[in-house]
Amino acid sequence: MTMKLYYCPQTRAFTSLWMMEEAGQPYELVRVDIRAPGHPSDDYKKINPMGKVAGFKDGDGIGFGETAAILLYVADKFPQTKLSPPPADPRRGRFLQWLMFSPSTIEPVMMEKRTGAAPNSFSAGWGDYERAMAALEQALKPGPYLFGNDFTAADLFIGSSLGFGMRFGMVDKRPGFVEFAERCAARPSFKRATEIEAREAAKK
Repeated sequence: MTMKLYYCPQTRAFTSLWMMEEAGQPYELVRVDIRAPGHPSDDYKKINPMGKVAGFKDGDGIGFGETAAILLYVADKFPQTKLSPPPADPRRGRFLQWLMFSPSTIEPVMMEKRTGAAPNSFSAGWGDYERAMAALEQALKPGPYLFGNDFTAADLFIGSSLGFGMRFGMVDKRPGFVEFAERCAARPSFKRATEIEAREAAKK
């Protein structure tokens, strides 16, 4: 059965594309024009009910969206890649925390920084920008990855989010963040995904 990644260049779907290249398993890239009139179609909403990219479908399975879900599905489907600790591994819970950290915490605090909002750190689920960045900065020590030498889907997602955030001024370029993002971007899978992204972006 063929895995299909529903994708549009120059969007957050790049993170899922990078994951597919990191996993190194056969997949089909399905181009989605998110700016086309009538998008999202009813058919596409059967893949991702939100109508956003990325979307994912594995053979005859039910389609789904959300980057963290795609990364976790692929990592668990191919345990030989060691992109996720197995369910009984003591590190599994902490892995899941950091895998979910990008959408649940980094995204909100990036918008906080961009808009100048000042949430109540006690009541906001993500805390606030400084609390989130301090926790992440500490987690990236001593490195090179979140779990030492083991690169996981959580590293990939956070590396992608930091790269995006620092590029657009929504994350401070702290030395630990810069080094981590550069380390992740040096992986062959990132370079392959970047080449695919450039090729797709050049299409009309």
